[in-house]
Amino acid sequence: MDRREEIKKLLELHKIKQSWLAQKLGIKSQTLHYLINKRTKIDNELYQQILEIIESYQYELDLSEQPVIDDSTIFDKKILSEISNRLRIFAKRRYGTLKNLATALGISPQQLHQYVSSRREPRIRVLLKLFSLGCDINWLLGGAESMDAYVTYRLENEIRKYQNSISQMYNILEQIKK
Repeated sequence: MDRREEIKKLLELHKIKQSWLAQKLGIKSQTLHYLINKRTKIDNELYQQILEIIESYQYELDLSEQPVIDDSTIFDKKILSEISNRLRIFAKRRYGTLKNLATALGISPQQLHQYVSSRREPRIRVLLKLFSLGCDINWLLGGAESMDAYVTYRLENEIRKYQNSISQMYNILEQIKK
């Protein structure tokens, strides 16, 4: 990721408007827009200055003016939809079906359907069970799959292949004995 992309991601992550950043830098919004979106490179000094401003942004927030967040939902609709999709992927990868995953989680298929249809968000108890079943929670909640999870997934697939091969060899040996 180049510096421009990193700055864009940080602005998006912290929900910082480019106009605010431009004001802090003492430049016009159009100039900053050009630097971030059109220019091929950002020089070191400007890059460091932008990073410092973004880092200091959290200290300038006046939390008393922030709207009250409804505690009943943690995730917005887009994130909840992404979690639902990744939950389906995990079920397919590890258990083949949603019903098998529901059984492994100790919940009803209807309850799991609530999660994968984005009607409900998984609470901590379900997330902990998913983690204990080998689901990478970082990937589930944020889409960033750790290298360990990928390696584990590949190793599990190889183990299944070897188990199938051993089972076939065992069957052949049984037939030879007869």
